[in-house]
Amino acid sequence: MSLQLKPVTRLQLFLKEFIMRNSDRSFPCRQRRGTKLTTRAIFFLFTLPAVLLYLYFIVYPLLNGLYYSLTDWNGVGRSYQFVGLANYYKIFHDKTSLSVVGRTFLYTLLLTVICTALSVFLAILLNREMKGKSVFRSIYFFPAVLSSITIGLIFNQIYNSLLPQVGSALGIGALSHSLLSSGKTAMWAILFINVWQGTALPTVIAIAGLQAIPVEIRESAKMDGASAWQEFCHVTLPLLMPTVSVIIILNVRSGLMVFDYIKATTDGGPGFATMSIAMEIYKHAFTDMKFAYSSAESTVTFLLITVIAIIQLWCSRVKE
Repeated sequence: MSLQLKPVTRLQLFLKEFIMRNSDRSFPCRQRRGTKLTTRAIFFLFTLPAVLLYLYFIVYPLLNGLYYSLTDWNGVGRSYQFVGLANYYKIFHDKTSLSVVGRTFLYTLLLTVICTALSVFLAILLNREMKGKSVFRSIYFFPAVLSSITIGLIFNQIYNSLLPQVGSALGIGALSHSLLSSGKTAMWAILFINVWQGTALPTVIAIAGLQAIPVEIRESAKMDGASAWQEFCHVTLPLLMPTVSVIIILNVRSGLMVFDYIKATTDGGPGFATMSIAMEIYKHAFTDMKFAYSSAESTVTFLLITVIAIIQLWCSRVKE
C-alpha cells in the first residue's frame, strides 16, 4: 500500500505547487497593488502621530508667524491691522538692527571656524590608540550634557567673582574686573563659553567620521611615503568633508541663534555690545510688545539660515 501511495502523494504535491504559483499570476495587478496600498497605509498610520505633531508645533507656528509679520499685532490685543511689508522695511532700514546682524554674523564666523577646527583636531587626538581613550572622550563630551543656561550661569559667576579675585591677587590688570562689564571683552567672553560647550558634540561627530574612513587607505598613504600632514590634507580631510559639512551647519545655526549664554550673563549689555539676533527678537516681543515686528525678524533669520545652509551644502558637494 505504501508503494502505491508514493506516486499519488508526489502528484498531489506537484499539483499543489503548480496551483499556488499560478494563482498569483491570475490577477497580479490587483493583488500587488492592493498589497502595496495596504502596506503604505499601515506605514502612514505609524508615522501619522509624528506628522501631526510636526505640523502643529513646527509648520503651523511658522505659517502663523509669517502671517502676523504682515500685521501690527502687539501679542495681546485681539484687534490688529494688516500693514504688508512695513515691518520688513523697518528691519532693513534700522541701524540698530543692522549692527546687531553684523555683530551676530561676525560672532557666527568666529564660532564656526574655531569650533570646526578644534573639534577636528580633538577628534584626531581622541581617535588614536592610547590609554584611557574612553575616559577622555567622556570628559570632552560632558559639556554637551549640560544645558546652555546652566553653563551660562556658571560662567557668569566665574567672570564676575572668581576671575576678578584671581586677577587682583596675581596683579593682572585685564582680569581685575569682570570681562562681562566691558563692551570690548563681553562678546569674547561669551564666545569662549559657546566654544567650550559647542565643541563637545562636533568632536563626537568628527570621531564617528574618522572611524568610517577605511584603515587601508591610510596605510597605503603611509606606504607611499606620505607624512602625517600630507595624509591629513590629501586623505583624511577629503574623506571627512561630509562630516565637516554637518559640523559647519550646526555651528552656523548655533552662532546665528545664540541666546542662552547672553541671557544668563549680560542680557544684551553692556549697552548693545552683546545683543544678538535672537536676543533682539526676544526683547522686541516680550519687552517692547512688538510681536509682529519680532515675527518679521524671525522670518528673516529663518530665511538667512536656510540660504546659508543651502550654499554651504552646495559648496561641500562641489568640493567632493
